[in-house]
Amino acid sequence: MKVLLCERNFSGHRRIYLKWLSKTDGIEFFSFAPENTGFREDHFHPFITGSSLKSFKGYLSWIRQIRRIVKRDKIDVVHILDGDSLMRWFGCGLHSLGCDRVIVTYHNFYPGTARRISYRLMNLGRGHTCVVHSETLRQQMTAAGIKNAAHCEYPAFEFDAFAGLNSAQCKADLQMRADVPVIGIIGGISCYKNIIPFLHILQKTETDFQLLMLGRLTDITEQEITEATEPYKQKVRCMLRPLTDEEYKSGIAASDVIYCIYRRDFNGASGPLTDGVCCRKMILSSDHGTLGNITQQNHLGFTADVTDEKDILKNTEAALRQALSFKYDETAELYRDLLRPAHFLETYKKIYGI
Repeated sequence: MKVLLCERNFSGHRRIYLKWLSKTDGIEFFSFAPENTGFREDHFHPFITGSSLKSFKGYLSWIRQIRRIVKRDKIDVVHILDGDSLMRWFGCGLHSLGCDRVIVTYHNFYPGTARRISYRLMNLGRGHTCVVHSETLRQQMTAAGIKNAAHCEYPAFEFDAFAGLNSAQCKADLQMRADVPVIGIIGGISCYKNIIPFLHILQKTETDFQLLMLGRLTDITEQEITEATEPYKQKVRCMLRPLTDEEYKSGIAASDVIYCIYRRDFNGASGPLTDGVCCRKMILSSDHGTLGNITQQNHLGFTADVTDEKDILKNTEAALRQALSFKYDETAELYRDLLRPAHFLETYKKIYGI
């Protein structure tokens, strides 16, 4: 079987996702991407476009390039790794690529009539499969009329590296006290994570805590963070810039509670949650959608209504009181095992049909 992996850029975890997927046994992989991540030269096709895929011209150019690759290399399966970015074009051209099957992976679910129509048109036909990273998203796809939706849990690609970290040493390296629970806001510092309102809520907590904020500022300013944390600034450790891999890992390991109370318009997987589970960290998440279901069903910690300040405060204080003594039970351990990369590869083997 020949599979063409299509990726338009390598932001976030996209590069490592493609690299790991290409390790699936029993498949001859080809890559259509911005850079070669280790493929043989005759199996790599550079992604070239004169304009963004947000324009119809750029999108059609991308479709034509895939058709040429399918014809030249006799591709059996085209796997598009970022279906979210293509929804504005309602699957135009995906049904005439010349291959036997098309697989589209989505990392989120967007509500609304136009989106629902786009999902259905992109995934018409027996030869099309939609892949999502949680059972909640799979159910939402099914409810939207997608009968061929598959669930492949988003893995922790560096599972062993996270699991092997020494939490106490990482706390010491970051100058955090060992006897006071650490809330970690790790990764991109973005509005969709509801961070500024949460920082204001922390002003009201009566339970002692430390706050560790590590990551690149996107649509939040350092001044906003400084103003929100002013009443408890002595409890805050910030590193507001792009992180090295080691800095990110240390931040996860040094945290006792991983913050994930994201806004309601977010309904995807969370890298900090996944990596925190590798380290057996308590999760403090929103109670809706994917994050809420993962945290609640797998006994990973506490959830709160992102629209209710009192509920966030109550559950944050409950999390802080238990953080230093929190242990994973059998249910949490079973979920943690699902995050191993080997499980990810085995699931995709079944999706590919081998």
